[in-house]
Amino acid sequence: MSFAFVVPRYGEQVIGGAEAFARHFAEHFVRAGEQVEVFTTCAGDYIAWKNTLPAETDNINGVTVRRYPIHPQWPRQRHGALHSAILRNELLSADQQVEWIDSAPHSPLLYQALAQEAPRFEFVFVIPYPFGISYYAAAVLRSKTIVWPCLHDEAYAYLAPTQIMLRNARGLCFNAEAERQLAIQQLKLDHLATQVVGLGLDPVAVDADAAERFRQSTGLCDPFILYSGRMSSAKNVPLLIDYFCRYKAQRNTALKLVLMGGEWGEMQTHPDIVSIGKRYARDKFDAYAAATVLCQPSVNESFSIVLMEAWQMGTPTLVHKYCAVTHEHILASNGGLYFGYYDEFASAVDALLNQPSLRQILGTNGQRYVRDVYSWSAVMQRFRAGLDIWRAAPWPNFVGLSS
Repeated sequence: MSFAFVVPRYGEQVIGGAEAFARHFAEHFVRAGEQVEVFTTCAGDYIAWKNTLPAETDNINGVTVRRYPIHPQWPRQRHGALHSAILRNELLSADQQVEWIDSAPHSPLLYQALAQEAPRFEFVFVIPYPFGISYYAAAVLRSKTIVWPCLHDEAYAYLAPTQIMLRNARGLCFNAEAERQLAIQQLKLDHLATQVVGLGLDPVAVDADAAERFRQSTGLCDPFILYSGRMSSAKNVPLLIDYFCRYKAQRNTALKLVLMGGEWGEMQTHPDIVSIGKRYARDKFDAYAAATVLCQPSVNESFSIVLMEAWQMGTPTLVHKYCAVTHEHILASNGGLYFGYYDEFASAVDALLNQPSLRQILGTNGQRYVRDVYSWSAVMQRFRAGLDIWRAAPWPNFVGLSS
């Protein structure tokens, strides 16, 4: 079988959950003997969309990657104004919603190449959804398109162009049941061929020296809450920082908050908030192993790779209960705790700090959950069942704005 992935940005240097998701999946497909090609752009970040990578066909970890430039003349200011209005939950007309997509960064050469090459592939997977490139690519050959949206309960999901893209696909692929339920119950997409697949994780050796290695390399010997990911308000990092500072003001504790990921210039400062920047490979897993708890405060997650990585190292997790997906993971695994408001956050941190046996039980449960549910063998079994579902699905009839 031969598949294509369309991802707006792709590569080991690209930060983003959906982008990492697509890369891990593509690389595993190749290791499993499948033929996979990635169609992507030359952009390295999702803010400027500058063509920082060469426009060429490359081989990255066995995956054929075709890069095409972003058209340099896109109406950045108009797109930014419409984007800001969406984030403010302003009511946009249908024409303005379409203009938001049309004014986004695009790659005409990518669309042209995809139209020429798509007949070679059984299915074209478009991941994730809220980018102009994804909307246009999904329209190239709808009968072969499986949208892998990485859907959140957010303003973009309710726009008319999103409905058009999702309803016109051959099928949809989801990362968690809570994400699928959002599509069915909130977006009324129950008529489409869907499958929940998730992401497989390669086994990680739990090195007995990992935690001590992290402490020696960083000098961080106190208990700490770890956050891993983008330092962004979209990930609810300001809330985590606020709650941590309030907790420190009320408790006599050496607890620290360690931020692992990209830098964020407007971050609130505190002597016990430590930024260690981006970490990769063993260094990243050493940080998970040393952490008292990993906190994932985001309410917009469709899977959360960092949650699974922490559990792989036997570290308990703390998530926001108003994120349906991470809350689902906590309930299914019994691998962590959840909070909605400050008092709940403080109570959860108290319990995790003061009860080593609780931390061990939760971490072990999470470790078992990842091994049983998100091993590559389990994920590929669900994926192949999805292929059968999508093959049997009827070709989509076009749904437009007035449908």
